[in-house]
Amino acid sequence: MSKKIAEYYISELFSWEQSIDFYEEEMVVLGVQLDEIIQRNSIVDIAAKVEAHQILLNEVLDKFNKIEVEISIQKKILQPKDELIADVNMTQQMQESQNEIRNKVQSAEKEYIDIKQFCYEFLSQTLNK
Repeated sequence: MSKKIAEYYISELFSWEQSIDFYEEEMVVLGVQLDEIIQRNSIVDIAAKVEAHQILLNEVLDKFNKIEVEISIQKKILQPKDELIADVNMTQQMQESQNEIRNKVQSAEKEYIDIKQFCYEFLSQTLNK
């Protein structure tokens, strides 16, 4: 029996996990850079500005964490034991879940890219003062 759909879905899920892991590592680096700004600067209210950026990073990190849980659940559904489910056993619900995860990943990635750019602009402006 063909298992092409499950193979593709598992590959897609794995790719999303790798991307999320990379984004999480980037967020740690950005957090450190934001903390360094507080330590280096005597600009009034800099801590509050840094905190606003950190809150945005934490919110998108929370979204990624929730998506990771959904990815884990979907992987268990597609590969309940050591073998992928056959294409003939693929349900509409499985396909809808995959599509929902795909949409959530795309949305969170877009949000993260905007936040990252916002943080980089802030860091650049602050360091140039």
